[in-house]
Formats: sequence, structure tokens, C-alpha cells
Amino acid sequence: MSDGIEKVIDALKSGENFLILGHKNPDGDSLGSVLALSNFLRDQAGKYAFMPAPVDWPGRYLYLEKHKNGAGSPLPDDIDTVVILDCSAQKRVDWGTLDPDSFAAVKKVVIDHHEEGEPFGDVNWIDPKAAAAGEMVFDVLSILGAHFTEGIAESLYSAILTDTGRFTFSNTTSRTFDICARLVEEGGIDPSAIAERIYSNLSEEYLRNMGIALYNTRAYLGSKILLLTLDKASVRSFSTTFNDTEGIIDLAMRVRGVEVAALFKEFKRNVIRVSLRSRGKVDVGSLAAELGGGGHHNAAGCTIDMPLSLAREVILNRFEMALAEGGKKVLERTH
Repeated sequence: MSDGIEKVIDALKSGENFLILGHKNPDGDSLGSVLALSNFLRDQAGKYAFMPAPVDWPGRYLYLEKHKNGAGSPLPDDIDTVVILDCSAQKRVDWGTLDPDSFAAVKKVVIDHHEEGEPFGDVNWIDPKAAAAGEMVFDVLSILGAHFTEGIAESLYSAILTDTGRFTFSNTTSRTFDICARLVEEGGIDPSAIAERIYSNLSEEYLRNMGIALYNTRAYLGSKILLLTLDKASVRSFSTTFNDTEGIIDLAMRVRGVEVAALFKEFKRNVIRVSLRSRGKVDVGSLAAELGGGGHHNAAGCTIDMPLSLAREVILNRFEMALAEGGKKVLERTH
């Protein structure tokens, strides 16, 4: 057992009143990990665990909302431990309506699997080899002797399923399948039903966003690079929002020959959120970290404070440099 997980276990055993947080714009891994840990602490460990629900619960994960606890109940004054899951940067922590300054003196425990970013907790367990934060929470709960109830198993399975891209990303290992097999067996969950709820339950808004992004796609270097765009004007014109966009970037990686891709979301003028994907050797996690974001080798994201056109140029230039392998002549751009 690593020193990091030992310290996490000690903190969970010694604490009594917990605040459990994920990251802003929660994905399946963040949401599932927070749900699983908070439910274990409350229902099996005899602790108090408060989970601020996302203000806008992601539509594709509404089936997990029944597992939330603590949301809407009074927050006690004696929170002694804040656990932050799946978050590599302090600025990305989702405090909901809570004031972070109110918890400045409270012990912070960070459990994360992103390689980039600086540890910001009093206790930090960072494991880039883990396919998802959900795998790390599984390890913690296993050591603590948890019973993987349907709620915990469904939450963790959803976390792992989504962060491995339905077990297709390079972070998927044999251990990933071992963990999921135990969750299915012990929790009695239905993998096909979970996949159906996440991937075959798209909203009309999602379809419109997908159409905008694909229409605004531009290809470079013989389609080795794809840039997808959700600009503010188009989003407004088609009466949609940026709330339901998770997974659109992954469509680009299904195109033959694509090595790197980016989805640009123009939330505000000069505020562009960028999702990055790569195949093989290009490390988009490092690129995102350079621009103030974070993520993994093949999947990452960041926010760029500049006009949309300039943000696209910045990412395109970085992609070209990466594919040129440090100094080789960059190929002609093709549109």
C-alpha cells in the first residue's frame, strides 16, 4: 500500500464530518466518485458526509441523482475534513454555493489521477496509472471493508466506464476489468442499462451542439488535425446552450487518420474552453497544463482567455509543432 493511500485512509478514519467535492462541470468520473465515497462514509462508516449537488445536474447522469445525499440539508459548522476528487487544480474545485474561504483552515484530502498540476491538499494521493478516480475510490473502499451496494457500485462503474471511453482509451487495463467485474457481481448492477442511459439517451440540445461542432470542423495536415468549434453566435442561433457537450470531442477521434483534435467552446467573448484529444505519442495533457489546464496524455482540457480565432491558432500551432517532432518541417496545412 502506497504512502499516499495510507494517509488518505488515516484521514477518513480520523475525520467525522466530511465535505466531498468534485470538479466544475462534472463528468462521470467526478460525479460517480463523489457519490460513491459520500454514500460509504454516511451509510457504512457512520460519518457525516455533505455533497453539494451540481447546480445543473448533467442530463446523461440523471439516473445517478437518486444516490446523492447531504444535498440541501443544513451544513454543520464543524466540518473537519474536505475530500476533493478527480481534480488536479485548486481553481477547478466545485464548491457550489459554499465559500471556500470558510474552509481555509480545514484539512484537505485530494484523490486524483491526473499527472499534471500541483498537489494542493494537506493529504495528496495522486496516481496517474489509475484509469479513473473511480478506481482509486474503489481501492480506498476495499481497504476500509466496504460493501459495494447497488448505489456505490453503479456510481463507481459509471465513473470508470466514462473515463475509459467505454473501455477504449489507452488507460484501460486488465485491472480495470477486474474492478468492474466485482462491481457488477457484488452490486448487482446492469452494465448494459448503464451504457444505455449514458450513451443512448441524448438530448435534443446535445444533437444540436453536435451538429454545430461538426459543421464548424476544420481539418489540417491531411486530416491529422481536426478542430471543432461551438461558437457563441451559433449556439444562440440554434437555441441551445453549452451545458450538454460531453463526448462531442471524441467523435473527432473516430475519423480515420486523425492524430490530434480540439473542441473550442466560446462561453464568453475571450473565454474559450478547449477539450483536447490525441492518439499515440502526442501529449495533450502537457499542452493543457502549459495553458493552465490539465488532464491525461491523450485527453485533457483548458480555458484560454483570448478571442476564439486566436485560441484556435494557438492550439493549431501547438499541434503542428507536436506532430513535427521537435523541429522537423511542418507540413502544409490542408483545408
